Amino acid sequence: MKKTKYTIIALSSLLVLYSTGCQKQLDIKPKDTVEQDQAIKTSKDVQGVLIGAYTAAALRGLYGGRVMSTNDFLADDGDFSYFGTFSEYTELSNKTITVNNFFVEGVWDAGFNAINVCNNVLANLNLVDAANKDRVEGEAKFLRGLAYFDLARCFGKAWNDGTPTSNLAVPIVLAPTTSIPGIQRVSRNTVAEVYAQAISDLLVAEAKLNSDPSPGSRTPYADSFAASAILARIYLTQEKFADAETEATKIISSGAFSLVSDFGSEFQHPTQPTRVFNSTEDIFAIQISNQSGFNALNEVFASADFGGRGETVINDQHFARYEAGDKRAEEFYNDGSDNFTSKFNNLFGNVIVVRLAEIYLIRAEARIRKSAPDLTGAAQDINIVRNRAKLANTTANTAAALFTVLKHERRVELAFEGFRLWDLKRYKETTETTDEDGNVVASFPWNSPKLIFPIPKRERDANPSLTQNEGYQ
Repeated sequence: MKKTKYTIIALSSLLVLYSTGCQKQLDIKPKDTVEQDQAIKTSKDVQGVLIGAYTAAALRGLYGGRVMSTNDFLADDGDFSYFGTFSEYTELSNKTITVNNFFVEGVWDAGFNAINVCNNVLANLNLVDAANKDRVEGEAKFLRGLAYFDLARCFGKAWNDGTPTSNLAVPIVLAPTTSIPGIQRVSRNTVAEVYAQAISDLLVAEAKLNSDPSPGSRTPYADSFAASAILARIYLTQEKFADAETEATKIISSGAFSLVSDFGSEFQHPTQPTRVFNSTEDIFAIQISNQSGFNALNEVFASADFGGRGETVINDQHFARYEAGDKRAEEFYNDGSDNFTSKFNNLFGNVIVVRLAEIYLIRAEARIRKSAPDLTGAAQDINIVRNRAKLANTTANTAAALFTVLKHERRVELAFEGFRLWDLKRYKETTETTDEDGNVVASFPWNSPKLIFPIPKRERDANPSLTQNEGYQ
């Protein structure tokens, strides 16, 4: 019998993420529902499901790495070449995504799965004891807000592309789905509506979560600073530069974070084969575990010597971007025939979602582009990042010149971490596809429909209310 797989996962699946060890007897009767009053009855149960939300977010389709890698492949203009067997990455690199692309489908699946687990947590806040209620609500809303922001960016037009109040993004689902018959066949909400929901969730998280400024207090879970960091990203995307600067400053001025002294030390190395705890620079990072699988960035970007597939080769074009003496140019290696990035050489290394260097660059960009620019402050932020890379201070002293330097710093500091597509859309730049000799085959402006994911065919087959994006059938 043919089975239809739905995006919004039933409660039974999230309980697997939570725990399988708390039941005394295994009931193997086939069911399509789990009675919620039996599944979640205590504060401890809800907090266990919250752990399941982190596990859901860590799956490779989402923040286990593929939400970053898929968009970097779509944005790439020749800095790397893919010689692997995953047709999904080939489609992304060539800007010829099909509606059956399994990796794109995986981003949608994992994103809404994580959202549904968060919805189950939030629907049961009344069971959480007073001492933990704010934390549980804040963490669930952080994860939900983060996921909605990224799903909107992947499946909807950019904020600066047309009218956000009419452009479609993804459905907003805030009530938990607890059974297969209860699957919610909803329509897509607008870009503006999804951004507003993400901001609302993150503002609650920022207010309710801990913001202990002591450097030794860092945990692998979301806190107020993590919410501030994602808010800074959203406000920068919306060109609300004063708000982006304010959120970035909350983090920088707290004293809770510091850049690691050596750029390479921020990333995971194979000398420690188990997962690595957050560095002083990490604001929020996914902790890879046996439940979540492995680091998908390692899979696609590392050579076989370090657990990867050895199929994504870094080209000379990328190396030409570095200034002489830039320590970041040393974070590459040759396996005897091809060049690879060293950033993801640990199969079980953390996937860094947001780190302090990005926050300095967000604040620098906001200071350059806000209505009353602070060019001195922007240069100081840029220089902090440059100095860590052993480069001298920038000599740029005009808004235009500093903006050029800022864009360059983002390109080399954040390379292969999933930022390039969002940057070129924000800057209204063009990307390209190239042949094996580096010759340009085709060009794609920042607002090309080819730079937006299609709504997966399987989802539209299951839910006719989902309209397709331009250029796809």
